[in-house]
Amino acid sequence: MAAIIEKIMGWLPGGGNAVASAVSLSAAADYDGEDLISALPDDLLRNIVSRLPVKDAARTATLASRWRHLWRSDPLVLNDVNLPPSAVARVLADHPGPFRAIHIARCRFASHERELAEWSGLLAAKGIEDLVLVNDADVAELPTTDSVRLPTDILRCASLQRLFLGFFTFPDTAALFRKANVLPRLQELGMFTTTISGWDLHYRLACSPVLEKLAFVFNCTPDLVHLRSKSLRCVLLWFFAADEIAVVNTPLLEQLFLLEAPRGDDDSTVMIKIACAPNLRVLGFLEPKVHRLQIGNNVIEVPNFHDSITLLLYAIHGIAIDVLA
Repeated sequence: MAAIIEKIMGWLPGGGNAVASAVSLSAAADYDGEDLISALPDDLLRNIVSRLPVKDAARTATLASRWRHLWRSDPLVLNDVNLPPSAVARVLADHPGPFRAIHIARCRFASHERELAEWSGLLAAKGIEDLVLVNDADVAELPTTDSVRLPTDILRCASLQRLFLGFFTFPDTAALFRKANVLPRLQELGMFTTTISGWDLHYRLACSPVLEKLAFVFNCTPDLVHLRSKSLRCVLLWFFAADEIAVVNTPLLEQLFLLEAPRGDDDSTVMIKIACAPNLRVLGFLEPKVHRLQIGNNVIEVPNFHDSITLLLYAIHGIAIDVLA
């Protein structure tokens, strides 16, 4: 499992400084002290600063008065590689925003819940667009590690477009109203070993009118997944344990990926129900020993699975079946 987690972490969006993992930059040995870079236009200088590791980008403010405003005037791109939580806290507090992409994956929030609450408020206030937030949990203790619940301020990031969460419990939405400022611009949502209730998922889908991509990876909640969304186009469920996955009303959904379904010790199966998905083109992988399929009123039982495939092709252009299961 650790190898899979490492692979997934390498795919995470956002926070991608070109030299984020590089050592701190310093002058070449033969540098003669002449300042030629400062004569460049502000737009080009901001582009240069945005590609530096965040520690070096912040330090450019001390080079000369010409540079003083550049780091603070450029949208923040932060990756916490080689940064302790105290440094992350200073950067988030000192930069006025907006925040273009923040990638925090090296903080064990069980010991920094106060910082998590403060950072969530700053992210909401300073216009975060892309956010990767992963709790640095002990993989060896999963899934028994106590999960940290995210503050509800995460849901108030009105400018957020892409969100990836790992090793958390989703915020409790029971006391929240369905408001326009609850992630109204969110286009992509990914959750990796993140606990979420069926109600919270329903709330999340209802509050995001432009959400197109939804992914669950190594999740065992919710037990019942009911998809209702007028904007969803692609759903990925990878090693996702659920009793039922129901596509209730998703008029734009084109792809439903079911990858490496976990196998229990009993003979339980997962019911896949397709009620309203007129644009669905890809469904799979379906495993005869794991999945049962219902499209409309047509229920396809495991023993008759292969005989019933022809019923699907009129509605679904591509169906993938694991015949080795």
